[in-house]
Amino acid sequence: MKRFLLKALQGVFILLISHSFMAGSYEIKQSGMSEERLQKIIDIFSEDVRNELIPGFVSMIIRKGKIVQFESYGYADMESKVPLKKDSLFRIYSMTKPITGVALMILIEDGKLRLDDPVELYIPEFADTPVYKELIDGVLVTEPLNRSVTLRDLATHTSGLSYAINSPNPVSDLYREKKIFPYYMVDKEGNSLGTKGYPSICSLAKELSSLPLKHQPGTSWTYSVGMDVLGCVIEVASGMTFDEFLKERIFNPLEMNDTAFMVPENKVDRYTNLYAYMPTINRLIPGLANMFPPGTKTGLLSQREIDPYLMKPSVFDGGSGLISSTEDYMKFAQMLLNQGKLGKKRILGRKSIEIMSSNHLSDEIMNHPDYPRGKGFGITVGVTLDPAIAGEYGSEGNFYWGGAASTSFWVDNKEQLTAVFMTQVLAGPPNLGDRYRTLVYQAIDD
Repeated sequence: MKRFLLKALQGVFILLISHSFMAGSYEIKQSGMSEERLQKIIDIFSEDVRNELIPGFVSMIIRKGKIVQFESYGYADMESKVPLKKDSLFRIYSMTKPITGVALMILIEDGKLRLDDPVELYIPEFADTPVYKELIDGVLVTEPLNRSVTLRDLATHTSGLSYAINSPNPVSDLYREKKIFPYYMVDKEGNSLGTKGYPSICSLAKELSSLPLKHQPGTSWTYSVGMDVLGCVIEVASGMTFDEFLKERIFNPLEMNDTAFMVPENKVDRYTNLYAYMPTINRLIPGLANMFPPGTKTGLLSQREIDPYLMKPSVFDGGSGLISSTEDYMKFAQMLLNQGKLGKKRILGRKSIEIMSSNHLSDEIMNHPDYPRGKGFGITVGVTLDPAIAGEYGSEGNFYWGGAASTSFWVDNKEQLTAVFMTQVLAGPPNLGDRYRTLVYQAIDD
């Protein structure tokens, strides 16, 4: 009798496993994707892992409400050969920005903020922020503001604020000189500075208000710490710390249980090392590549067991501070695709998502020779206005962003598609994100 039951249970188990595989193939077909062509993503990027261009990767794609790919390959720790897993935790860096954008839109819906509010309403020091005019004999000459910096300026990188990691110019040089790092930074020897350097996000914002803007607000596009300043605005308007606001209004409702500003002790085994792609890292950290043996392709920058993100932070930076998992970020992306709702939980109204994902840049800014052709910019997200002119796969109106460690995501409403790619290598191989995007779209089969 026992043998009969055992065989029966084995039969049921085999049937369930077989059904699972069949259901996966069936769902891929029903979603209008090709299983064979999706496999090219794994085949091509696994070759990058074997060639030590990236340590590993996780790819997750959902089309028409069906998971068509969720695969991991490679290592969380190349040196110790610790496998990368589907639930591994990643530094998402600038993929924090769209989350900050959603937080901003929530408070606009709450009636506590408006897009064209002057920043000085919430951070009074911004009323007197100077603007860079010229450099005379090494002295930085400034002029007064033509108008106030607005929340829209902060959210669209048109405020005139800058980044210390930007290309050399008098303003970004000043950021480097004064160590304006709202993020964990390494020096040119590869040593982690281990601190964000400020007691709070609002103390950072107040210091930024005393530094000159690169240009008058709304006149040009400069990648900046604007989303970090938004974190302070959100704290002032909500009466909550920025991390608490994100947890209560976004992470908890979406069940993004692995997304936070630090890695808790009980999740360290799921965390990843941080690497840098040596052929291109010097543009971010000059001289760093020289600290590694000649021929190094992917060098270790930070070990997961002793990483700064294991410490409790005081600065909750809305531009680059979050840790997340692939599945968590896909929940966020699906909420955006579903017009502000995931399951029964609504985070934003449909019209707020439309405003967030629409272009907010003027023709003057987009016609500048340095601005990417065929692209616009929404509230904390890039927007593709013309895929052909932009030279990328996708649909008109898809919106997206990525992170410094070569993570990326996008939302394509026309194709009912979201994709999340996670790896962990600063200044990654050229065109990594474009290659992934192309491989996803070539798998569409309907």
